[in-house]
Amino acid sequence: MKAQQHQVRSPPTRAHIPFLPSWQRFHEFAAPKESSNSGGDAATTPAASQHHPYARQYSHIYAARLAALRDRCVSNAQRTLDVSSSSSENVGSAEVVEQIIEVKEGVWSVLVGTIVKEMDPKRRPLVNSSYGSCDTQSFLFPSVNGSDKEPAQESLRSYLFDSEKGDVLHLEDSSGRVEIAPMEIGDDREEHNFALDPNRVATGVVAAVIGKVSVEKGVMYVHSVHFAGPPVDALKLDRASNKQTSHEPTLLIISGLGCGADSPTDVSSGGSLALRREMLLEYLTQPKIGNGASFCRMIVAGGGVASPNQLERGNGEISNGGKTTRGNSHDDSGKSKSVNAARSSKLAESLRDLDIFFSEVLSSGIPVDYIPGWHDPTNANWPQRPIHSCLLPHSCSFVDLFGRSTNPFEGILSVGDDENANMRVLGSDGLNIADLRRFLAMSSSSKIEQNNNVTNGDSTSVEGTSSMDALHQTFRYGHMAPTGPDSLPTFPSSESDPFVMQTRPGIYFAGNCEKFETRLVDVNGDEVDEANAMAVEGEQPVTRLVCVPRFAESGEVVLVKLNTLECEVVSFCDVRA
Repeated sequence: MKAQQHQVRSPPTRAHIPFLPSWQRFHEFAAPKESSNSGGDAATTPAASQHHPYARQYSHIYAARLAALRDRCVSNAQRTLDVSSSSSENVGSAEVVEQIIEVKEGVWSVLVGTIVKEMDPKRRPLVNSSYGSCDTQSFLFPSVNGSDKEPAQESLRSYLFDSEKGDVLHLEDSSGRVEIAPMEIGDDREEHNFALDPNRVATGVVAAVIGKVSVEKGVMYVHSVHFAGPPVDALKLDRASNKQTSHEPTLLIISGLGCGADSPTDVSSGGSLALRREMLLEYLTQPKIGNGASFCRMIVAGGGVASPNQLERGNGEISNGGKTTRGNSHDDSGKSKSVNAARSSKLAESLRDLDIFFSEVLSSGIPVDYIPGWHDPTNANWPQRPIHSCLLPHSCSFVDLFGRSTNPFEGILSVGDDENANMRVLGSDGLNIADLRRFLAMSSSSKIEQNNNVTNGDSTSVEGTSSMDALHQTFRYGHMAPTGPDSLPTFPSSESDPFVMQTRPGIYFAGNCEKFETRLVDVNGDEVDEANAMAVEGEQPVTRLVCVPRFAESGEVVLVKLNTLECEVVSFCDVRA
């Protein structure tokens, strides 16, 4: 029998784009300067304790955040004051107050501080769920125990800010705090777009507010609120000069590969996640199937391995290779060790699948950057350190192509000869966006006259903020993770806040979202119509916001053309509709 001869296929010629990683600034805050595991008495010395990250107070990071964003907030507020200088209410005469304790009653003032959102804990449900691969909604808005009627709506209503139920909004700095409340503004007022909406902010957001402190109540009624936003860079993308070509360099962003296990949707539909990953691999490596030669880089935004929570079923049930063992708080140590061993074995298997997938992509010549996620074997607190090289040995052998980055991720792609044409890419695995969504909500409170009985005589329709709206809000805030450290676990820092946007990104993304969404915003953070984007770009820079869906559930990847910032989604499906 003749031996089968395997045809060796040469990899296609790739579009090469120089890349400069800049995520190292996050790593400085994620890794202690001196390890406390060196042994002996060195860990207990004063010098070692000073370098340990948890030797600092969390209050320092709020002070550093306020110091970094204060000037931007004041600048945006001054812009509104210039427009309102002719207002009948004399808003334009407001002066910037350096400290909150120095504000005068009954005088138009500009205050800058950190927003503190205090809500009545009695009507807020306990968060018992954990962020898994398929329980994002329950993590954001857990259902109320014992509620049979629209548990999601009941939970959303409990998260809605309501001053009549004891919720209070404060603005504070190092000198003190003042209670703030929205000022009644008519619909014909131009500044109503900047009106304070308590359901659009969260604790930790830095803002400048324009208003007056009431003499009777001591409450500052806010006329307008202004966030920092990202700094304006010299980056401009001229679509006229960067015309479309057949091999226009394209950035591929994917999230939620979920290696190691099929998603619940695959179990119900009979699909195979491994087959979809194979289809993606063929699309990347075979130029005849897809435009593989145009892919200059691939970014994996977290979710590379399957969630350990997929092994849990019910109350303490652990699934292992088709067998199910039930555990409780009275299990002996031997059974607990077997459960932990099963989880460790499953994680190791998931990492091997991920390593093999990456190595096949890298062997085709496509550079890959891997952002660790919530379930990856790394530290849980933000910024998350890069995954260790020993966990992905085959991928790490491609030294020049494989990048192990922090979470968040930041890098610069050179799309032209001019330095101003550099494309800065900023993003994360999406946990910061998911956590922020827990504190943002939209409501349409309208009393509906109905013949049937309605609780409290009215019906309030509440909608949770979408991932795109939350991502857009962080862009307006000028801060990637405003809920940290209050809700999102982060390292304490006394020098500076690493999540402050130091430069304006050209592409800003979040992974592990429910669906694909994209938006183009201008220098002020306002949405730009795609049809008029070319005219806007000639005057000021724009940023492409992208919500990357989980590949394990949607089978979708996102493509962003670097020359034109055009964005599209490619779907892979292995089940007939």
